[in-house]
Amino acid sequence: MEQLNHVAAQVRDIIVSRIESHEYLPGEMIPSERVLAEMYGVSRPTIRTAIDELVNEHYLVRRQGKGTFVRKPEYNKVAFGVLNESENASFTSLVRNFGIEISNKLLCTGTIQGRYYYADKLGLAFEEPIYGIHRIRQGNKEPLAIEYTYVPLKFFPDIDNYNFEQISLYDYMSTRDHLPVVFQESLTMVEAGDKIRSYLHLEDEMIVNHLELIGYDHHGNLVEYTESYSRPDKLEVRFVSNNTK
Repeated sequence: MEQLNHVAAQVRDIIVSRIESHEYLPGEMIPSERVLAEMYGVSRPTIRTAIDELVNEHYLVRRQGKGTFVRKPEYNKVAFGVLNESENASFTSLVRNFGIEISNKLLCTGTIQGRYYYADKLGLAFEEPIYGIHRIRQGNKEPLAIEYTYVPLKFFPDIDNYNFEQISLYDYMSTRDHLPVVFQESLTMVEAGDKIRSYLHLEDEMIVNHLELIGYDHHGNLVEYTESYSRPDKLEVRFVSNNTK
């Protein structure tokens, strides 16, 4: 029994190391007990003991019938706004102490080419491939915003292997050393069209927040173009200034 606990502790430490080094991202499903047992050459009960410890320590969370996932940070306030460049401008980062559970509904993902508009927004040549991610951002399962994000595929060649309903896009971008840290943003108010009304469950015509964001990594590369439409009755829009004059 002592040997089992010792080996389980070693496996536990390996998994923690992989979580802390971002090999396993928040929200990502880790390999099954069977696969982990084969990877480390130990028994499944040993793996189960290690996972039990990590669940108790809040590194992992089990989901019945789905698997075991890296636990996401728990936030509970929604504030949506145009941020200064020192802030992380992802939707999830705008969640603070508001008692709301944030989730994503993925609409579609894929590679596009030959689109002048997006190539221009990302400073790319016309023929360079771009990866698009369309998501509905939800609070307590209620749609708050729809987000259309585009990134240069050359910086994220394995991006199609990740499920951005479960993991943070910015966590992934950070592991590839291309996290947006400097932003250009503009906010307008626009009338919601039929598609936006349908996605955001708006019964009547409504003016919505339209946020356009361009993000640069710390190398100065343009790595993100995002357009989002959010419900002004659900999300607070705020501007943050670094002006010290």
